[in-house]
Amino acid sequence: MKLPVAQKISLGLLAVAAAVTLCVLPFLAATKEIIYIYTQTNQIDSREQGLANELKRLGYEVKINDRNTQKHDSIGLWISSSGYAEKINRSQAKYNFIYSENYYPLNWNEIQSDVIVLTPYQDLYEHYVRSNIKSAKFTLGVNLADFSLNTNNFKSGYKEYPVLYYGDNTLSPLAERLRKDKRVKFLGSAGEDGANILQAKEGSARERGIFLSKANIAALYNTPNSPETKYIEPEIMEAAASGALVFSTPNEAVKELYGDNVIIYESMDDVDKLVSYYLSHPEIVNTKIIAAQKITAEKLSSEATAQKLHQMIQWLNQNRAE
Repeated sequence: MKLPVAQKISLGLLAVAAAVTLCVLPFLAATKEIIYIYTQTNQIDSREQGLANELKRLGYEVKINDRNTQKHDSIGLWISSSGYAEKINRSQAKYNFIYSENYYPLNWNEIQSDVIVLTPYQDLYEHYVRSNIKSAKFTLGVNLADFSLNTNNFKSGYKEYPVLYYGDNTLSPLAERLRKDKRVKFLGSAGEDGANILQAKEGSARERGIFLSKANIAALYNTPNSPETKYIEPEIMEAAASGALVFSTPNEAVKELYGDNVIIYESMDDVDKLVSYYLSHPEIVNTKIIAAQKITAEKLSSEATAQKLHQMIQWLNQNRAE
């Protein structure tokens, strides 16, 4: 049976993404390909900067939020499609990628140009394939320049916080459960005050990374069946990359990738028992931290993300004439 062109491209891109490893492939071209990256906000964030840096290492010329008309035969990467429809429709790029972590299909009434949709959600990717829309499963990875395993991580006295609650929702059931525990610090929402609040400068990813690296356990909460439970959210990547043992609400994507190196808790009662167990078994904690950090670096880092995008572009270039 002959597949529709868009479905063929989607399956090809997924196969490319799944086959990527961390080995750096030769990328020697007579002229550099240009990638225009349009960030989610006017201020580039840590993940976007990490991707841009790694693409430059691969030999691309990267332009961020460039206001000039794109050069012919260039590549456009639009991170979150919100507000970009008109610009995408005027794009001169040979390929336009849209990456969105919004858990709903794009509005195709707004986008008239040919685009390739990148989504971290398996079910949304499958929806695009069924709809004959060019797509690939893709996750914007964590920048290891800001979130990484500190060399002092396992030295005595380095860990300052037995448990760190990480997230902006400080009214969640988990936050309320942990609030009375004097061992717990909270990192997330700016503007809160209190002895148990860790105040990172707004937008300072590196400072958040240092706080996370000093935690034995980083506990996260997401509402059951929310979009955040259907993909590996940035906070999980950041905590795992920084050298904390991650506690997460049920999440099949996390379980599939990390196995038992990220601790899944089913109820608030489970949290109390798990915290007590792991704080009394530091050798087990260290083993899981090392394993989770390695998985994150290999599968979900800016370097891995750039490699996947590079592989997709190569595949598209090779099959462009078909």
